[in-house]
Amino acid sequence: MFVRRLATLWRLGRAFVHESHQTHLADDGTAMTRVARFFASHGARAAPLGAGVPAPALSQLSRVLENASGALARHPALAETAVRVALAELDGLFTPYDAARFRAACAAAFPATLAFELTALSDVPLRSGVAEQTHVARIGKVPVRVTLLRADAHAELEDDLDLALAAARFAERRSSKAREMHPVEWVRRARESVDAMIDLRQRAADQSYLRFRLREDNRLAVPEVLWDYCNDAVLTTRAIDTVALSDAAALASCGLDQANVLATLIEAFFEMALGIGLYHAGLDAAGARVSIEPDTRGQIVLEADNPMMIFAAHERDFIVGVSHALMEGDHKAAARAHLEHGRPQANVTHHEVRVEATYRREAERFASPQSRCGAGVAHLFAAIGKAPAEHMFSASHGRIASRAVLLARAAERIERVAQDIAPNVDVWKIARKVIVRLVADQFSMRGMAARFAHEATHWAHTLPRLPSLMARRAAASQRTGGTSR
Repeated sequence: MFVRRLATLWRLGRAFVHESHQTHLADDGTAMTRVARFFASHGARAAPLGAGVPAPALSQLSRVLENASGALARHPALAETAVRVALAELDGLFTPYDAARFRAACAAAFPATLAFELTALSDVPLRSGVAEQTHVARIGKVPVRVTLLRADAHAELEDDLDLALAAARFAERRSSKAREMHPVEWVRRARESVDAMIDLRQRAADQSYLRFRLREDNRLAVPEVLWDYCNDAVLTTRAIDTVALSDAAALASCGLDQANVLATLIEAFFEMALGIGLYHAGLDAAGARVSIEPDTRGQIVLEADNPMMIFAAHERDFIVGVSHALMEGDHKAAARAHLEHGRPQANVTHHEVRVEATYRREAERFASPQSRCGAGVAHLFAAIGKAPAEHMFSASHGRIASRAVLLARAAERIERVAQDIAPNVDVWKIARKVIVRLVADQFSMRGMAARFAHEATHWAHTLPRLPSLMARRAAASQRTGGTSR
């Protein structure tokens, strides 16, 4: 087995060196596309070398990276989160366990003192993810939703990532062209994305935080995490009876109007993404579920096994501010916000003019109802991500472009579903109302107080240094004054 693995590593490394010498492409998104496509294709070719061993080389990772390369080809700005998007879009990499094996694996994941009995376990999983699967069951009289991280699937993915990382290091040592593509960095990003997607404890913590944050929001239902039945391999939440948003007949039988529920979802999506800074796949219109239980009837359910991503505060503020600036035709404000997140090291004036020109070009599409005809909210978010992707002066610009494209993809699906099931719902009007309110909140007394409180958390570190900083400033001023005379 060691010899086969070494042969696979040698073949992958040499093939990558050869690939890197074909053409020279320095763009981040393009480079990652080539890295992903390389491991997807050559990983599949390397699989026969692993014949006869328990887990053929790159048998699973190649599928992930093949999907990632496709996502990058459609949206180059997704370089920051391409692997995560690919993982979320895959239905499942592995053949799921049946009910008996799932029950046995759950029992094995807990010590005897913490054992619990799953009854009424569903025969097939509700969802199969990267290396996990989710079933509904009961613990006592409580309906639950149980997600199991499969040890065998996890081990195969880790083995694939180790092999890909070793091949990338081999290529970087042997070729300067390969080093310019940074394959080690991209494989490490893939590992970070995989680890984040299958960290069930982190997902449980995020779910609990989300439930606390949305405790007073009557539009959204966040199932409770049952911590007594959670560990590194198992995530258990209270189950909520739901129907699909796309099932108009089922909604009508429960006294719910499909168009009203869709409008609620659209408003919640924009407020979550732009107000809180949270992207949650449970608000994807194509797969959204609506509660039909008495206490939460009509609320959109955000399950713990749905992928989610939290934006940094400055990323959220940038998207809100620039989206409002583009809608108002204020390209100068958008350019200022762009340069606040990173400036070029050379030819500053030239780059500033280009940044402003890019935002001016995009602002013309959204500044008036006439020019906005035919442009949707997805186009607005895509425009927000275009300038940071074209003029990437810092890592922050790359992350912002990635977040904006993620929102554009989600908004595109929302607009498509709205057109199919409720053409009278004006997605643009709802989005504009949310954006205008959030911009107004930034300059309200409450917004200023929130910013003041945020800055105050740093005073404990800054204030003790203030006297020495003032003394240095005074000394520098004296020296400058002395030389000028």
